[in-house]
Amino acid sequence: MDFSLAQVKSYVYAFVHKMKHSLTSGCTYGFERIVFMYHFFALHVNPFRLQLSYFLCIALLGSLLLMELKPSNPNFKPRYVDMLFMSASALTCSGLGTVEMENFSTSQIVVLTLWMFLGVDIVGIELETISDDQQITTDPTESGIDVEVPDISSTGGKDLRRSCMQYLAFVVLGYLLLIHLYGFLSIFLYLIIVSSSRDVLKAKGIHVVLFSASVAVSSFANGGLIPTNENIGIFGKNSGLLLLIVPQILAGNTLFPLFLRSVIWALRRITKVKEFEYMLRNPRKMRFDHLLPNLPTAFLSLTVVGFIAVMVTLLCSIDWNTAVFDGMNSYQKIIAALFMAVNSRHSGENSIDTGSISSAVLVLFIVMMYFPSSTSFLPIQEDDTSSLGKKNKTKKRSLAQYLILSQLSSIVVFVIAICISERRRVSRDPLNFSVLKITFEVTSAYANTGLSMGYSCSQLQELHPGSDCQDKSYSFVGKWSDEGKLILVFVMLYGRLKKFTMESGKAWKLRVS
Repeated sequence: MDFSLAQVKSYVYAFVHKMKHSLTSGCTYGFERIVFMYHFFALHVNPFRLQLSYFLCIALLGSLLLMELKPSNPNFKPRYVDMLFMSASALTCSGLGTVEMENFSTSQIVVLTLWMFLGVDIVGIELETISDDQQITTDPTESGIDVEVPDISSTGGKDLRRSCMQYLAFVVLGYLLLIHLYGFLSIFLYLIIVSSSRDVLKAKGIHVVLFSASVAVSSFANGGLIPTNENIGIFGKNSGLLLLIVPQILAGNTLFPLFLRSVIWALRRITKVKEFEYMLRNPRKMRFDHLLPNLPTAFLSLTVVGFIAVMVTLLCSIDWNTAVFDGMNSYQKIIAALFMAVNSRHSGENSIDTGSISSAVLVLFIVMMYFPSSTSFLPIQEDDTSSLGKKNKTKKRSLAQYLILSQLSSIVVFVIAICISERRRVSRDPLNFSVLKITFEVTSAYANTGLSMGYSCSQLQELHPGSDCQDKSYSFVGKWSDEGKLILVFVMLYGRLKKFTMESGKAWKLRVS
């Protein structure tokens, strides 16, 4: 049978169109199923269980990757408990370590860096967005909630809020990418320009690009894990580097609400987009905890600055002439103290030997680590329910929720559990295994900070001369038993999800007779 050229073209075009339609339909169907499953789990599975499952699965996956990848030190034989601890520490942005970081190869450092990035509260933010979108599409008369009508009438309230949520998601994503880009470029350029800092990495065999990327991610995520054994302490006299890192830490944690509101304000001034105006005027309706009204944002920022000032003053006044700042001039001491004050609020990068700090300052560090990043002095009464247009209703709680201890009481229980698991070491080495050091380590794990007082072989040899001991540059938990390490893994996970236990302990009434 003879075919004309026009017929051949028509058959070919028809076949291609049919295949394209089939592939498109299949991909669309598959994508819709994925979205449906994601929304189903996000809306019907308890958020605590969903996030707990996320952290457990990623932590286990990370431990397997760290076990499979070869370390840089051929004499280093990784143990699974230690790799599980390191994976959980990176994912929860805790920053505690049971092995020296320079034992890890480049690929293992990349895994830990990626895990710190995954530890940023992306899952929680996404769940809040989906939950809010579900509430927007729900009929207010059916839900029993009084919904305040938006003050912008040009667009429907539901469509405007949904549009604002999308804009906010893009703003947060762009903010995250820009801060990481700034962090990487600033650290990289500093290391290139300042030869003394670059020579340190060269002597250790750490690539400048890897170090810059890892520190940038760690600083923003408040992860606390740095590729060098000494953390940032080896750069303690490089005040310029410390000053470059400080804004990244603040931008990713305690001052994130201030930075976020400033970015939205700037975008509103530049673009004149009404969604940004709506966000600034109705931050509570966005249901994003980090987007606060003007006054709470101002008080939060002042609280952060006040805490930092108090810590710098106390640290400098007590430890100015001690071994803590040994070899530093006055300017370097002040910058190092500032760096430590900023890191005590859940960041965990240390520029000095924490174990040498005086006891009074250590107690203040414990208090600062315990305070959540959103802690604020707010001398006004604010009604959150009125801003959301909701009626005050008593939530029904299960018996388990009533029996759960408060967060402070939970830390006490964790300290007791560690004292029990390490009781042999406590009796043999009481100088190192003191209650203060154990409390400091547990609080650091609970707060996902990463500061540690470490372990001192000299203190052991004071009690047992001639003891075979070698100082290691890892956290105090590295000297604990496997049981103690696993307990601290639980503490880190508990601390990472502590927002679900903020209301716990209210059933316990303390009365004075």
